[in-house]
Amino acid sequence: MASCARLLREPVIHFLLIGALLFLAHRHIVGDPRVVVVSAGLKADLERQLRDQMGRAPTEAELKAALDGWKREEVLYREALREGLDREDATVRTVLADKLRARAAQPVAAREPTDAELDAWLAAHRSRYETPRRYDFEVVAFPRSDPVAEEQRSKYRLALADGADPRTLGRPIMGGNLTRDDLAAKFGPAVSERICSSPLATWQALETEDSLLLVRVNRVGGGLPSREELRPTLTAEWVAAMKRQAVDDLVESVLARYRFEENP
Repeated sequence: MASCARLLREPVIHFLLIGALLFLAHRHIVGDPRVVVVSAGLKADLERQLRDQMGRAPTEAELKAALDGWKREEVLYREALREGLDREDATVRTVLADKLRARAAQPVAAREPTDAELDAWLAAHRSRYETPRRYDFEVVAFPRSDPVAEEQRSKYRLALADGADPRTLGRPIMGGNLTRDDLAAKFGPAVSERICSSPLATWQALETEDSLLLVRVNRVGGGLPSREELRPTLTAEWVAAMKRQAVDDLVESVLARYRFEENP
């Protein structure tokens, strides 16, 4: 008895007893890590998968075979984790990291952005969706070198005002579909500004150094479409950006929980 009492007073024995008690407590609270619980939900999920694959209800034998296959995969997966194989395989590490990223992005993908969110996104990324305005126009030129250029333009303009078809008035009609900058390069900045501010379908008298002009703007294209026109694109790009932000936030929050030490 005396020898047992002395043995129990040894620090090493205390350490071993504490370790054994901690192990038993962990086993009691967490359970045996080599005990796999086969729940009713798991069986139901396997049955649904078989039904989807085969297009009919599986037999008892098919269900048993599927469950046996799941058990084999599950124990191999757990044993691989116990042996740390997930930390030694770059592919497995990438797959698991991507699962965390996908989980972080999922709440964003599950909801539609509000109108206010789309408006804010459009305002912040306007240049992504806006294209230069283009002016579809027609022009009739009367060279200044012709002494009667002003008279001819006046007659032509009166005929147009009376409803004449310009194609029947005997002068060539040139056209184009140009941006403001292209118009400035062709006619000069002053004429370009006048063309861009002209009302649609109205002949305007303009002048360059070389010619007297009659110009009509038929259509204006480009610019920034409305939010409703852009909604599908805006929604897709907003969701993608919010997913990226959610993943970035997750990564930063997880990084903050870890400390890296250099091992010389």
